[in-house]
Amino acid sequence: MEVLTDVEFVELRYGGKPAIILRMVKAFYLSILVNSIVLGWVFKAMSKITGPFLDWKDLLGADRFSIIQNVWPSFLIFDSLNNTITVLILFLVVVVYSSMGGIQGVILTDLVQFALGMGGAILFAVYAVSSQGGISGLLSKMEELYPDKHKSILSFWPDFQEASLPINVFLIFISVQWWAQYYSDGSGYLAQRIHTAKNPKEAEKGSLWFNIANFMVRTWPWILTALVTLVVFPLHDPTKYFSEGWIVGGDREMGYPILMKLILPNGILGIVFASLMAAFMSTADTHINWGASYLVNDFYLRFVHPKADDKTLVKASRIAVVTMSIIAILVATQIQSIANAWKFLLAFASGMGLPQILRWIWWRTNAWTELSGMITALILSMILYPSYPNVRSEYLLFWVAIGSVAVSILVTFLTPPVPQNTLDDFIKRVDPIGFWKGEDNKKRLEDFYKKIFLWLLGTVALFFGMFSLGYFFLLQFWQGFFCLFGFVFLGILYWKKEFGRN
Repeated sequence: MEVLTDVEFVELRYGGKPAIILRMVKAFYLSILVNSIVLGWVFKAMSKITGPFLDWKDLLGADRFSIIQNVWPSFLIFDSLNNTITVLILFLVVVVYSSMGGIQGVILTDLVQFALGMGGAILFAVYAVSSQGGISGLLSKMEELYPDKHKSILSFWPDFQEASLPINVFLIFISVQWWAQYYSDGSGYLAQRIHTAKNPKEAEKGSLWFNIANFMVRTWPWILTALVTLVVFPLHDPTKYFSEGWIVGGDREMGYPILMKLILPNGILGIVFASLMAAFMSTADTHINWGASYLVNDFYLRFVHPKADDKTLVKASRIAVVTMSIIAILVATQIQSIANAWKFLLAFASGMGLPQILRWIWWRTNAWTELSGMITALILSMILYPSYPNVRSEYLLFWVAIGSVAVSILVTFLTPPVPQNTLDDFIKRVDPIGFWKGEDNKKRLEDFYKKIFLWLLGTVALFFGMFSLGYFFLLQFWQGFFCLFGFVFLGILYWKKEFGRN
């Protein structure tokens, strides 16, 4: 399509002044608002992980640490000065190699960091489960500690009448949240990586592997370790086995690092700790590079200095990286809970979800569709979240998403459609599927239904794969083999239908 970012794409799709306004707004919205909150909770998470392991007062000496403590601004602290120093040093390393290496450097380091992160997570899960006498020991202790709830906790199909998650919330997850997200059509940072593939088919295969690695492989080590934390630090009595449980009782997000410190031998602890630092650096460099691409390509180059040479753009990108980093650090110091920050982001960015899907499949979608959805979601989030602090965030997300969708669809029909010549150029360059005007509209609609079928096929196959591993880990082998068969059968069917044609 000859565009560098998904934000630049809006001018190709819509054209005219509305698209220019949308490009400017989205460049700021994604790089500053969304990105700073994401990086903020990443910093917050890393500060919690490093806290139990690094003591800068011992490393620097009490006198030097006291001097730093006296001059350090109070508004620039994550939990404690000790954690702040650790995170900022790690982040400084990330900023340096992100600004020097660009997207290729980020992808290469991501590959190494992903391998290290996955290896550490699997190693920790093995030690955690082994500390409870293996899977069978873990399951028996779950039954002992949670006699009334252990079946519900371990079941993929729990009884909602006794579940901690109301069925209404579950329905919101599966019917609304998956599309009401700022990355509903893939996200800019995934697009960056997809664009580095040598051709579209290889890009699609890479995306397929990402989904398998991200959902099937990466998820289960975390789940197993989380189950161990429920045993080691019981919900009803966190200090039952270890005095450190008081920390976890006050903040369940601390369960992971505290468990690391308690059960891992020194050498393994170092490896797992390094894997978490790698995961942090991988996430941070991804978002830094992604956000900087918007600031430079979609703001600076488009509106400030359109004729900038490569040397100037490199300098601008490094300034953008530093600027974004400073903003993210300031935001992180104000985040009290990782979960709450994530939930608020889901709500205020939900207005981008449906419009970003519609722009690929419906000719009537215009720039005002996206703009109105973004603005409505932001306004509703700023009103509802402070006004109803005791209401579950999922219910607020539902009303924000539905409200923004209603406004964006209404605005779509009240505003002029995209000029026909712009639509024709877009169709010629992209060859979209779905609901488009023109002589090929019937074929595009047929292709759309085929893609929907493939999407459902791939999604169900992934769920079968996830459940198969889960059933095996829970020692439910018949169910595991059934789901494994479903994963293999549907996976082969998907592959033949999507790639077998060529």
